[in-house]
Amino acid sequence: MVNADVFKTTVEEDLKEIAKAKLDILILQRQNETLCKDNDEKIKKFVEEIENRELSLEDNLSKSGEKKIETSAGWCAYRVMPDKWDYDIPKLISWANKDKVRRELYVKVVEEFKKAEFKKDFTEGLLEDFNDGVTITPQPPKFNYKLNGGL
Repeated sequence: MVNADVFKTTVEEDLKEIAKAKLDILILQRQNETLCKDNDEKIKKFVEEIENRELSLEDNLSKSGEKKIETSAGWCAYRVMPDKWDYDIPKLISWANKDKVRRELYVKVVEEFKKAEFKKDFTEGLLEDFNDGVTITPQPPKFNYKLNGGL
């Protein structure tokens, strides 16, 4: 067995370097906030301009009475949307079950295996007659780390 203390120094150095890199990223992000403030304000104005123009497009299309207006710069149109269907499933199943043909066409019965209950009973040793149907594959441990200091 390998002595873990041999690797402790390297692990500590790696963690410190990760912490430094994360701090550097935070510093650069803070600088970006200042440097990008002017661009953000310009972008905001452009977004407002686009929103106003879109409202104008829709207003003009509505006033025209047309479904679509085509120009050399592009087009605007009302897109036909499918109807929204809200189903009252218990009522529909009740209606379909009144007739054999409707039941066969519209009702589906589904069987589900209760995996969580099975796993619990299996791990507690409550399934004596079980011998086939599940394969249990041990998983390798997943690597993770945590930096002290809240990073």
